[in-house]
Amino acid sequence: MQYNDIAEFLAGYGIFVSGAAAVTNRLRNGIALSSDVLSLMKSALVIGVPLARGIFENLDGGPDALYLHHYRQANFLLDRAAFCLAGFLEENGYRSIPIPASQIIDWENQRGHLSHKLFAVYAGLGWIGRNNLLVCSKYGSRLRLATVLTEAEFPVYPKMQEFSCGKCRACIDACPARAIADEPENFNHKGCYSKIREMTKERRIPQYICGICIKVCHPDGRTKET
Repeated sequence: MQYNDIAEFLAGYGIFVSGAAAVTNRLRNGIALSSDVLSLMKSALVIGVPLARGIFENLDGGPDALYLHHYRQANFLLDRAAFCLAGFLEENGYRSIPIPASQIIDWENQRGHLSHKLFAVYAGLGWIGRNNLLVCSKYGSRLRLATVLTEAEFPVYPKMQEFSCGKCRACIDACPARAIADEPENFNHKGCYSKIREMTKERRIPQYICGICIKVCHPDGRTKET
């Protein structure tokens, strides 16, 4: 199977951001699936939907009902596309597993079956920014992601992008939890989660979302200054 077949299939669902990464032994260690089926998976197909910039520009200090609806619709679209892509691959003879966009299996550590953003980096879609989210030059941190693991292999996998936030510290200055540091590996996960729980409770938002660091992330306008 060629990757063009995947891209063409996804375009039918309105998905125009995607990439493929090889499922290496190192990456397998971070996937919460049966070792028997996981050993069969050769590639991770990562798909992305950019959230509307206007949704974030409308935010006033935290998440609101409009952002919540937009967020859920993006997840629904991604989950539907991943579900159907897995079916398409299986019809062509490749066992596949669609991983939902936002399904938490470890609430204490805020982890799902795998890290979509990590696979997105290996698929060449962007880099992990200071805000601990995937950042890409076109959409900043506005991409929602889902992943399909599959037996299918592709002849060429893209090159990983290097960290490209440069001198930009907009997310550090904007973070209401003060959870973001200069080095991505020093991101304060617990501080971020605690603040999000507080904010969503105060605003009566039934989903742990924030959006403040995403609002200020515009690398397409800042990379020339780095």
